[in-house]
Amino acid sequence: MTATAIDPVTFEVIRHRLLAITDEQGATLAAISGSTHVVEASDYNVGLYLPDGSVAAMGRTILSHSSSMAAITRSVIEDCAEDPGINPGDMFIVNDPWKGTVHAQDVGLIAPIFHEGELLAWTGAMCHMVDVGGMTPGSFCIDATDSYQEGLQMPPTKLVDGGKVRTDVWNLILAHTRMPATVNLDLRALVGANNTAIRAMTALAAKYGAGVVRTVMGNLIELSERRLRNRLARLPDARLHSRAFLDNDGGLAGSAENAVHEVDLVLTKRGDTLHFDYSGSSPQVKGYVNCAYSGMMAGIAAALLPTLAYDAPWNEGLFKPVRVDCPEGLICNAVRPAAVSGGALEAGWLVEMTAVECLSKLAACSDELLGEAQAVPAGGPDKFVLTGAGENGARQTYVIMDCLATGGAAYAHRDGVWTQGQHNIERQKISNVEAVEMDSPLLYLWRGLVPDSGGAGRTRGGLSMGAVYTVHGGRDVSALNSAHGWAVPNSTGIFGGYPGAQNTRTVVHDSDVKARLAAGHLPSVAELSGERPVMRGRQGLYRLGDDDVLATVPQAGGGWGDPLERPADHVQADLDFGAVTPGASERIYRVVLDPEGRVDQAATESLRAGVRAERRDWPAEKAPPDRPAGPLTRIHPLGDALEVVEADGARWTACTCGFAFAPVQEPWRPYAGLRAVQDIRELSHATRLDEDLELRCYACPGCGRLHAVDVVRRGADHLDDLRLLGGEA
Repeated sequence: MTATAIDPVTFEVIRHRLLAITDEQGATLAAISGSTHVVEASDYNVGLYLPDGSVAAMGRTILSHSSSMAAITRSVIEDCAEDPGINPGDMFIVNDPWKGTVHAQDVGLIAPIFHEGELLAWTGAMCHMVDVGGMTPGSFCIDATDSYQEGLQMPPTKLVDGGKVRTDVWNLILAHTRMPATVNLDLRALVGANNTAIRAMTALAAKYGAGVVRTVMGNLIELSERRLRNRLARLPDARLHSRAFLDNDGGLAGSAENAVHEVDLVLTKRGDTLHFDYSGSSPQVKGYVNCAYSGMMAGIAAALLPTLAYDAPWNEGLFKPVRVDCPEGLICNAVRPAAVSGGALEAGWLVEMTAVECLSKLAACSDELLGEAQAVPAGGPDKFVLTGAGENGARQTYVIMDCLATGGAAYAHRDGVWTQGQHNIERQKISNVEAVEMDSPLLYLWRGLVPDSGGAGRTRGGLSMGAVYTVHGGRDVSALNSAHGWAVPNSTGIFGGYPGAQNTRTVVHDSDVKARLAAGHLPSVAELSGERPVMRGRQGLYRLGDDDVLATVPQAGGGWGDPLERPADHVQADLDFGAVTPGASERIYRVVLDPEGRVDQAATESLRAGVRAERRDWPAEKAPPDRPAGPLTRIHPLGDALEVVEADGARWTACTCGFAFAPVQEPWRPYAGLRAVQDIRELSHATRLDEDLELRCYACPGCGRLHAVDVVRRGADHLDDLRLLGGEA
């Protein structure tokens, strides 16, 4: 059947019904599951697939699961078609990272949908489960050096056989978790979600015919592919480069693996295709920060869908213009038995961050798409897993979701959204304070917006939410924290914007918090007495007693553009709200405050003019080339402060002030004024920068505008982040 064989009304009715089915799946999953991951954080996804496993429709929760569940479905087809067979009423469970999941905690259940004896489609549901075994509660196994230490990992396994649950497999799964009651409900929820889709899809096929339904699904895929290819064809051909750093400390501290690793992307756009090349990334390591191929693909999908495919149906068609290269054995395509339990939030997360940066800079080459480009979002959460006995004496494992309430990245036309949540979670939620205090042995002392956390810029990154806790009503309580972005700014700015906040954590042991509360005073962390141990990014399990306090600040999105160009009245509004502190307004935004703490606009303009004059004197690596003498004709933007211009038949990269840096075939950074920064506090809420790294600020010699702030290894070449191919428009 072709697209013309189905009238547009029928096509739209079935298209919307497919999306409604995925919504019904999600509602069923959330209604049955008792897990905070599902109910309070929307850490799940569902989907419908063609008989070959191609994504036809997907839920809009965890975007990284879109490619992951398709990979799981194909693994089931490949591994199970002959033995044990695929029949009506069957369901197959998978949580093997080398069979499609991002890490073992993501458990997928895939079911074939038969209609009148013929395979109509597949459906699947996946959720993050609180614990699947392994050496650490929560199954984020920080100290693991191989996958065998990370809990149960199931290749495609038949869990439901002809409509009947295989009790032996079900019990095997529950025997490998510290939270069997919760996992039991999660499994039931996955089964229920698939049954919802099976009933709805068979009813749809009975009404319209199986061939019509499959044709609509196939045409949806063709529609999405065509829409993305048309968009790509209107963008200039370009080579883009992004590099993100993974600080690997914690469980492997002191070992040779305790180093800064790289996730390196070269993205080439030609015609209507995208080529993602991660071949420059670091080799896989012994720690749990690697991801398998499925984790890399999940990161690419989470970046691509909302950036360049925001108005297309999200399905397999969006992956058809994409080619990916990454040799096996690298940190973002690790081979078994690499430890990967943290991969979704470590190497896989930085795959997404590098892809977002490159795709945003590509979009910023178009006036049409400039509004979709953004700085780098929050670069990774500080996982918080609590284990211990609650008031009822039962030992439990709790995953606290506050680390997901991160500030969004800045755009050219607006600030980032406060507590937007993670970029790859389309429908972000976190637990209410009351729910956390009821379920876990924690008492909140504070939860709220963190001033200065959003990356500075002409437009600012959104503020993240921080929290301060103390233990209340628990026994033998231990916490596990693990984060990258500890001594590396992952949430980098764009086009001169500054990085957002790093993950920050403070612990006070044996504090006087209870005494202060009893006296009627709610103390700040700074006021508390007690022992303050040095925290590492990957802390591992440590004790939390009744008088201990834990304070956390998650990363926040980066800023867009030169902070000196943020209007003084906007900075005043930030000060009035408390989004920016007076010290940061003076240090970073270079405003002058009068004796009453208000922005003095005239003095601010004078100070900023002096700073720009200093920047114009920054040394450049290369002497300026002979620049065009004739008038400059704008061809297209490179962001909103750089542009491609043409003069005398040649094309140049130029500042919007009119200063031409270099021909478009050459990198522009060697011709810009350069200043290296080792103290990250000059630019950010952050306080730590790995000794191997530095920040490089590049300014226009003509007007003093800041055009880039790069995070690089000391002694490394300049980043060549955006190179047009052949000088094409």
